[in-house]
Order: sequence, then structure tokens, then C-alpha cells
Amino acid sequence: MRRLLLGVLAALLVVAVLAALVLSRGTFDTYPRAGLAGAGAPAWTAPCRADPGAGRDRAMCRRVAGRVVWIQKRDPDGDGDRHLIVVARLRPRIVKVPRDFPLRRLPGRGSWVDATGWVVIGASGHSEVEPRLLRTSGEVARAPIRGR
Repeated sequence: MRRLLLGVLAALLVVAVLAALVLSRGTFDTYPRAGLAGAGAPAWTAPCRADPGAGRDRAMCRRVAGRVVWIQKRDPDGDGDRHLIVVARLRPRIVKVPRDFPLRRLPGRGSWVDATGWVVIGASGHSEVEPRLLRTSGEVARAPIRGR
């Protein structure tokens, strides 16, 4: 019985270490809107620079890349937005996918997602990324350009 218990504990430890390694990967960057006009803006901010009209009231461009751990399948407030919880650097981040975002289907749990867009404050009071560019393992989608 003792060997069985030690075996189970060892297996759980291995699973925990592997999960930590997988979930610690990823990217989380934020860049101020005011710096986007300059020549020193990082390359990853290009989707925000390409669609400035979408973020007139938005002060920050953000990039989140990591694994999807949760998908909102039902829309509780009826606005058609869908939400993904992406873990990057061991922290959960919210990616808000608007109704009109041209994504054929949402990525599944465990999928790798790379989202770049404007920071918005969601109904929950948490900051969310509303992507201008969303890369999944099988698709690259760009938000429609607004405000021009």
C-alpha cells in the first residue's frame, strides 16, 4: 500500500511539473498607445498601429500568447462576444473575441493562441484583450478595420 501511495504521489508530482512547464510558457506584453506613432514601437504592435480607429478610447496595445484553458460557450449578456481564458506565464488572461471577428471557429482547450489588440475593461471589471490579430494553430484572423 505504501509503494502504491508513493507511486501515485510521484505521478502527481510529474504531472504538476509538466503542467507548470507548459503553462509557464507564453508571452504577455503591453505597450502604450502614445508610443505607437514613434519608430521605436515593437514589431508585435503592428496590428494596433494598422487599425488606430478601433482604439480611439483605448490607451494600451497588448499581446497575449499561451494555452487556452477555458472557453465561454454561452453568451450570458447577449452581445455575441466570446471569451477565452489563455494562460501565459502562469497567469490567466482574458481574450474577448467580438461577434464580428472573422474567426471560423474558436480554438479548443489546450490550443496555442497568440492575440494582439487593444486592452478593454470587461463587464467583470477585468482587463481583456480585444484582438486585432488572432493566431491559432490552424488559422490567422484579422479584425475588420473600423473608424476610417
